[in-house]
Amino acid sequence: MTRFFLSLALLLMVTQPACIWKLWSKEKNPEARIYDVYGTVKSVNQDRLVITTTKGDRGFVFTPSSIKGSDFGAGAYVHVYYKLQGGSEVITMVVQKID
Repeated sequence: MTRFFLSLALLLMVTQPACIWKLWSKEKNPEARIYDVYGTVKSVNQDRLVITTTKGDRGFVFTPSSIKGSDFGAGAYVHVYYKLQGGSEVITMVVQKID
Protein backbone atom coordinates (compact mmCIF):
# COMPACT_ATOMS: atom_id res chain seq x y z
CA MET A 1 0.00 0.00 0.00
CA THR A 2 2.84 2.41 0.80
CA ARG A 3 4.37 1.62 -2.58
CA PHE A 4 1.16 2.80 -4.23
CA PHE A 5 1.21 6.12 -2.38
CA LEU A 6 4.90 6.65 -3.11
CA SER A 7 4.30 5.94 -6.79
CA LEU A 8 1.35 8.33 -6.79
CA ALA A 9 3.38 11.05 -5.08
CA LEU A 10 6.23 10.59 -7.56
CA LEU A 11 3.80 10.75 -10.47
CA LEU A 12 2.28 13.99 -9.16
CA MET A 13 5.71 15.55 -8.66
CA VAL A 14 6.67 14.76 -12.24
CA THR A 15 3.44 15.87 -13.95
CA GLN A 16 2.62 19.02 -11.95
CA PRO A 17 5.56 21.15 -13.17
CA ALA A 18 4.48 20.46 -16.76
CA CYS A 19 0.97 21.73 -15.99
CA ILE A 20 2.29 24.82 -14.24
CA TRP A 21 4.69 25.50 -17.13
CA LYS A 22 1.73 25.40 -19.54
CA LEU A 23 0.08 28.26 -17.62
CA TRP A 24 3.05 30.55 -18.28
CA SER A 25 3.87 29.43 -21.78
CA LYS A 26 2.97 31.71 -24.65
CA GLU A 27 -0.05 31.19 -26.90
CA LYS A 28 0.41 30.06 -30.48
CA ASN A 29 0.97 32.72 -33.08
CA PRO A 30 -2.52 33.70 -34.39
CA GLU A 31 -1.34 32.98 -37.93
CA ALA A 32 -0.37 29.43 -36.93
CA ARG A 33 -3.84 28.56 -35.57
CA ILE A 34 -6.77 27.11 -37.49
CA TYR A 35 -10.14 28.71 -36.72
CA ASP A 36 -13.63 27.58 -37.68
CA VAL A 37 -17.08 29.08 -38.12
CA TYR A 38 -20.51 28.00 -39.34
CA GLY A 39 -22.72 30.07 -41.61
CA THR A 40 -25.05 30.30 -44.58
CA VAL A 41 -23.48 30.96 -47.98
CA LYS A 42 -24.32 34.39 -49.29
CA SER A 43 -22.09 34.17 -52.37
CA VAL A 44 -19.34 31.93 -53.65
CA ASN A 45 -17.00 31.96 -56.65
CA GLN A 46 -13.57 30.49 -57.39
CA ASP A 47 -11.73 33.22 -55.43
CA ARG A 48 -14.02 34.21 -52.57
CA LEU A 49 -16.68 32.91 -50.17
CA VAL A 50 -19.05 35.16 -48.23
CA ILE A 51 -21.18 33.66 -45.46
CA THR A 52 -23.73 35.05 -43.06
CA THR A 53 -23.13 34.12 -39.43
CA THR A 54 -24.86 35.07 -36.20
CA LYS A 55 -22.42 37.98 -35.97
CA GLY A 56 -22.91 39.25 -39.54
CA ASP A 57 -21.34 38.68 -42.95
CA ARG A 58 -17.81 37.26 -43.21
CA GLY A 59 -15.61 37.04 -46.29
CA PHE A 60 -13.00 34.36 -46.91
CA VAL A 61 -10.40 33.84 -49.64
CA PHE A 62 -9.82 30.61 -51.58
CA THR A 63 -6.22 29.64 -52.41
CA PRO A 64 -4.93 26.74 -54.56
CA SER A 65 -4.50 24.68 -51.36
CA SER A 66 -8.04 25.33 -50.08
CA ILE A 67 -10.30 22.28 -49.92
CA LYS A 68 -13.91 22.70 -51.02
CA GLY A 69 -15.86 19.66 -49.81
CA SER A 70 -18.65 19.83 -52.40
CA ASP A 71 -20.22 22.00 -55.06
CA PHE A 72 -22.53 24.14 -52.90
CA GLY A 73 -24.14 27.46 -53.71
CA ALA A 74 -25.97 30.34 -52.08
CA GLY A 75 -28.19 29.26 -49.20
CA ALA A 76 -26.10 26.23 -48.19
CA TYR A 77 -25.15 25.89 -44.52
CA VAL A 78 -21.36 25.39 -44.34
CA HIS A 79 -18.55 24.80 -41.86
CA VAL A 80 -15.48 26.89 -42.73
CA TYR A 81 -12.00 26.14 -41.40
CA TYR A 82 -9.66 29.07 -41.98
CA LYS A 83 -6.38 30.67 -40.96
CA LEU A 84 -5.24 34.27 -40.74
CA GLN A 85 -2.71 35.06 -43.42
CA GLY A 86 -1.52 38.54 -44.32
CA GLY A 87 -4.62 40.23 -42.92
CA SER A 88 -7.02 37.91 -44.80
CA GLU A 89 -9.04 34.94 -43.63
CA VAL A 90 -7.84 32.13 -45.92
CA ILE A 91 -9.92 28.98 -46.26
CA THR A 92 -8.15 25.74 -45.43
CA MET A 93 -11.32 23.65 -45.84
CA VAL A 94 -15.03 24.33 -46.29
CA VAL A 95 -17.73 21.65 -46.21
CA GLN A 96 -21.49 21.75 -46.44
CA LYS A 97 -23.23 20.73 -43.25
CA ILE A 98 -25.98 18.21 -43.92
CA ASP A 99 -28.53 17.37 -41.24
